[in-house]
Amino acid sequence: MTKTILVTGGAGYIGAVATEILLHEGYSPVVIDNLSTGHKKSLFNDVPFYHANVGNPVVLKEIFSKYKIDVVLHFAGAALVEESVKNPSKYFDTNFVQAVNLLDTMNVFNIKNIIFSSTCAVYGTPVKEDIPIKEECPTKPINPYGESKLMFEKALESYKQKSGLNYIALRYFNVAGATEKLGEKHNPETHLIPLVIRQAKNKNYKLKLYGNNYPTKDGTCIRDYIHIIDLINAHIKAIEAISNNKKYSNVYNVGYGRGFSVLEIVNASMEVLKVKIHYEICNPRPGDPPVLIADSTRIKQELSWVPKYDNINEIILSSSRFLN
Repeated sequence: MTKTILVTGGAGYIGAVATEILLHEGYSPVVIDNLSTGHKKSLFNDVPFYHANVGNPVVLKEIFSKYKIDVVLHFAGAALVEESVKNPSKYFDTNFVQAVNLLDTMNVFNIKNIIFSSTCAVYGTPVKEDIPIKEECPTKPINPYGESKLMFEKALESYKQKSGLNYIALRYFNVAGATEKLGEKHNPETHLIPLVIRQAKNKNYKLKLYGNNYPTKDGTCIRDYIHIIDLINAHIKAIEAISNNKKYSNVYNVGYGRGFSVLEIVNASMEVLKVKIHYEICNPRPGDPPVLIADSTRIKQELSWVPKYDNINEIILSSSRFLN
């Protein structure tokens, strides 16, 4: 029987690609998105769509009454670190309060399965000895974005204990890349690879790199970049585990276990795109840890997740084909 999946934030970058791959894999997605950052053009015509906040109980009740939802993929949320420092109330409302409303309505309709889009920001600034980061690494967020995500992880555990909720929280590292149909389109765009590509294609665009005095090999931040398709395939593995009562852990890191500095991304982009990229160094942004690299051993061993696109050049190239 075809499983019906509620995709929250399904008009956004990650949620839209998830919907695309779910359709390809034979699932039946239903999308809810308030379109605050998502795009109508990213929606699929044959997929039911509800224009609402993820915590809107009236709309959620309509969805849960009309469809037998097997699993909720919860992508909806606010995700800008710098903005979260300036406007924490938005992040605690969107990422925690609205999300708890979702859990409460799920509970009313006895919907027990949820996979949560969490983040490596829950780890804060790990000490050198904890890199690459395992799931057991202490969680010490240094910005409201990471804090709000961690709060909801704790809520998931509480609902598991109280009402038998089945959940998996996937802690993403830096997601990038595109499919043939969909890619990154944020407003404002804050992700490094799309911004580097923007400068490569538009010489009038001023590319800003934030900080060159971090304790790293070249002074710029180091991140673990994962291709969007591999990330969504991790969600498919999570759906299979949670739906078939397989043994699984509640938290998994999703990354490649290799880090690239900001300057390495710029240099790789110049190599791939065969163009000079100009940039200026600016002051560091508040809330940016120096190094974030995943240890994804657990998800590989327990859910048999096998990355297929672990190539930074291919990630950059796929992004460039999508971006103008």
